[in-house]
Amino acid sequence: MASDTIFGYNTPKAGHRAIRFCIGTDVGHVFLNESVLFGLWNIFGIVPRTLDLGSMIGVIASWTMHGNFAHLMGNTFILLQILFLFGLFENNAYRTTLKLIVASGVATWVIASPLTIHIGASGLCFAMLGYMIGGAVFARRWGYLLACIIMGTGYWLIIKQGLMPQPGVSFAAHFGGLCAGLLLGATSKHHYTSVSRHQ
Repeated sequence: MASDTIFGYNTPKAGHRAIRFCIGTDVGHVFLNESVLFGLWNIFGIVPRTLDLGSMIGVIASWTMHGNFAHLMGNTFILLQILFLFGLFENNAYRTTLKLIVASGVATWVIASPLTIHIGASGLCFAMLGYMIGGAVFARRWGYLLACIIMGTGYWLIIKQGLMPQPGVSFAAHFGGLCAGLLLGATSKHHYTSVSRHQ
């Protein structure tokens, strides 16, 4: 596995693949939605506890749907920073990201209010944040403790506002994503490989 050496330990580069996947897919879907589908992609958002095809698509793909360009850029900017920190300490960043996408989507589908529709990547952002908190607190993955401090320092107000119910903002996606991430992070395991030193 390709890696960098930081503080005498191998740190994986697997996060690069997760970054390319998330940002490329997110921006690509918005371009297709606006230029080819004329906004129709957004109808496949998460509709809580509804078993139709559209809602099931939303569970795994709502993070690629955005109301407008400002919504896209706001989520993408934060997601990119989280993915960078995520990739530094997660050996299986790509696979874990896919798990968090599904887990946050399912959590939103379960707890959100009926007759609503939920789109956007903020649920995934909170799921990744929850995963790092869960990994740091319960699985003793201390690299994630550093990542949490960095994110908390820079985005405390945004995180706080995101966890407060307010019109036009999916509290269910934020809270559900955070809880799903906490659960996955708490049960995660990680082992760094010491670097051999030669005289």
